[in-house]
Amino acid sequence: MRAAVWYGKNDLRTEEREKPSLEDGEVLIKVKACGICGTDLMICNEKFPRSHPPLIPGHEFSGEIVEIKDVSSNLKVGDRVVANPLFFCGRCVACKMGFTNACPKLGLIGVDIDGAFAEYVKASRDKVYKIPSRFPFQNAALVEPVAVAYHAVRISGCKVGDFVVVLGAGPIGMLVAMIAKIAGASEVVLIEVAKYRLELTKKLGFSTIDASGGNVVEKIHEMTEGKGADLVFDTAAVSQTAAQFISLIRPQGKIIILGLYKQPEKVDLFNIVIKEGHILGSRVYTETDFEKAADLVTSGKIKMEPLITHHLTLEEANKGVRLLEQGKDVMKVVLFP
Repeated sequence: MRAAVWYGKNDLRTEEREKPSLEDGEVLIKVKACGICGTDLMICNEKFPRSHPPLIPGHEFSGEIVEIKDVSSNLKVGDRVVANPLFFCGRCVACKMGFTNACPKLGLIGVDIDGAFAEYVKASRDKVYKIPSRFPFQNAALVEPVAVAYHAVRISGCKVGDFVVVLGAGPIGMLVAMIAKIAGASEVVLIEVAKYRLELTKKLGFSTIDASGGNVVEKIHEMTEGKGADLVFDTAAVSQTAAQFISLIRPQGKIIILGLYKQPEKVDLFNIVIKEGHILGSRVYTETDFEKAADLVTSGKIKMEPLITHHLTLEEANKGVRLLEQGKDVMKVVLFP
C-alpha cells in the first residue's frame, strides 16, 4: 500500500509499505479521507515526544471496511465507518473510574502506532462506528476533533444563557464554539489574531475579537457589563492566553484548557482564589463522547464543510503539513488516499 511515512524532522515520505496484518477483533479499513491535525504537525517537527520514527501519522479518518478478523462482529465488509483512535489499559484507577481518557498508558493510532496517512489502517472492531451511506467521507473523518470539542463543552457544564469565550479560532476552537451554541450558550466570542480565521468566524455567525488590536479583557468586560465570561475555553495554549484567561472569567467562572502548552506558564493564581474560579484540563474524549460526536456530525447538526479548506492527495501530505505550519488561509486540511 501507499503511505506517507515520517522519518524525522521535516522528513515525510510517500512510499510503499505492507498492508497492516490483522489480529483477532480487528478490522482493516480502506482509508477514504484523513484530516491533518496540529498533533501531526508537532510529530513531523519532532515536538511530540511520544512519537518515534518511522511512523505513519494520521488519527482523524474515515473509510470502508475491506477485511474483518472476527466472526462474531456485527460489522461487514463494505461498511462505511469512522474509528475511535484511542486505546488504553482498562486496568488503572482512571480506567476503572470511567476516565479512560486520563489513562497513564493512553495511546493513539497515528501517534503511538501506525495511522491513516495511508491507503489502509487497522482498528479494533469495538472502536468502529458505522456512518450513513452516501455521507461524505471528508466530513466523517472529522468526527475525532468534534469529539475533542464535545468532551470539553460537556465537562464545562455549559448551559442555556452562558456567555462563552473561546481563545483561538482554529478547527478545535470553531468546533467548541459550535457545540457551545448547541448546548445553549447565548453568546460565543472567539478571540484570534489570524485575519483569515477571523473572517471565517464572522461568516459562521460568531462574534470575534482581533487579539492583535486592543485590550481583549476590557472588551469582554464591556460585552458582559463588567461581569466577565461564564466559561473560557483555551484552545490556543500560548503565553498570551495564559496571561488573560483568569481576568476574563466572572466570579466562580470556569476556564477549560484544551490546548497543549509546550512549556510552563505563569498564571495569576491569586486572582483565581479571589474569584473562586475553576481551571479544568480537558484531555481528548471518552468512548461515549466519540459516539455522541459521530451522531452530531452524521446528523448534520454540525456543518463541517466550512472548516475544510484544502483537499490533497496522499502524495501531498508533506504539503499539507507545511500549510498548517505556515498558517495562512488554512483551517482544515484533508488527505484523500
